Amino acid sequence: MKRPGEMTWSSGLIPMIEPEIVTEIISRISDIALVLSQFGQVMGVLSNPNFKTPLGLARWEGEPLRDLLTVESVPKFDSRLEEFLKDRSKPVRPVELNHAASGDQPELPMRYSFHHIGNDGAILLLGQDQRPVAEMQQQLVSAQIALEKDHEAQREYYTRLRVLMTEMDEGTLFVSASTGRIEDSNPAAAALLGRARNDLSGTTLAEHLDSEEDGKLLEEITSRAGSGNTGSLTARTRTSGVSLSVHPTLFRTAGEQLLLCRLARISGDAPKSDGLPTHLEALFESGPDAIVFITQGDVILSSNDAFLRLTNIAQPMALKDRQITDFLGRGSVDMNVMRENAARTGTMRMYATRIIGEHGTEVPVEISTTYITTGKQPVFALVIRDASRSEAIRNSTGQVTDVDSRSVVELIGSHTLKGIVAKTTDVIEKMCIETAVELTSNNRVAAAEMLGLSRQSFYVKLRKYDLLKQD
Repeated sequence: MKRPGEMTWSSGLIPMIEPEIVTEIISRISDIALVLSQFGQVMGVLSNPNFKTPLGLARWEGEPLRDLLTVESVPKFDSRLEEFLKDRSKPVRPVELNHAASGDQPELPMRYSFHHIGNDGAILLLGQDQRPVAEMQQQLVSAQIALEKDHEAQREYYTRLRVLMTEMDEGTLFVSASTGRIEDSNPAAAALLGRARNDLSGTTLAEHLDSEEDGKLLEEITSRAGSGNTGSLTARTRTSGVSLSVHPTLFRTAGEQLLLCRLARISGDAPKSDGLPTHLEALFESGPDAIVFITQGDVILSSNDAFLRLTNIAQPMALKDRQITDFLGRGSVDMNVMRENAARTGTMRMYATRIIGEHGTEVPVEISTTYITTGKQPVFALVIRDASRSEAIRNSTGQVTDVDSRSVVELIGSHTLKGIVAKTTDVIEKMCIETAVELTSNNRVAAAEMLGLSRQSFYVKLRKYDLLKQD
């Protein structure tokens, strides 16, 4: 259906066009026109007069088009040609092909559409130069890569800034010079101001500091930084009243003036350190549990007062060059078990043994061992807890109950006294062997030493109770 004023050609009314004019039309509407046989051989080549290419198109005639394409373009061409020849009435989508480079000339990207001409099976390929599109795509890819590199550089600088501010001992604030609002801060500044770091962002500097002079704090800081004065001014925190020195630096970024304020506590106002080393030192000196650091050769490096009390030693100098095995109930057997387990897994918890004091007194203890590699040589840290009360509770609850007594009594009459004692002994013996194997992490040599058995006798008992197969 025609719209008013629309001019169309109906079938049979298209005027006859001379072959020369057809050739010119085809060469004008496409950059390259190829006439192919149904087998894909180039029978003729036409090019647009305005199409500039260093490739010699005349040599294409008589060549299979596949030989003129790059390796990745050949399957695309074969697939589209097969689809085109399969159904003449069904149009096929254009295909983008790359002509192989020739000599020093780069590849030539083209976009071809397929058309039937004549009845001899000839095929007309109308090609459009894709080099401008490829160049634009390459520019877009280059721009995207450059943008990603810029973002990566920004992330890298931001990460460096965050690490630097976090590790700095000096309090640091970024403050807007116009509004006085805190834009960013580090943990040291938050500790000095007595606030959480997240609570500082968005608040004003005047909410946390008071000027010790008559003027306003922000005006004083901005004026001092703008005049190039490298000195500091004094302010006092609102929460604790601690005096701080403020070193301001004025700079401009993204069209806005910011102040870098470095905060430091003025001498004389510094409270006792509240850091982890101070806490650990206080725990070591005042803790109720004995703490001992030893070398890999079991030599005592240091110990706290709780260990001196546990071993009845009067002076710390009495422990110089002594070994921890001198105070363990099973000596080197205990230490070998703890050392091997701690070195393998990093820690060993709740190892039960006895501490023998300087005067022969024995105290049941539970020892936790940690393998430490922070210094030049690895050391072992032993935390020793007095288990006298726990053992007394276990002994009281571990006594034979009436039910256990009745179980033994029931054996009377069906077994002799010797048989009853033998059965009870076997149960206890098996439990002891299993416990020793578990404590030594299946180190059977250490378990035999712990039980006071020879290695041969220990293996006989393992075989007797069918424990050899256990890992």
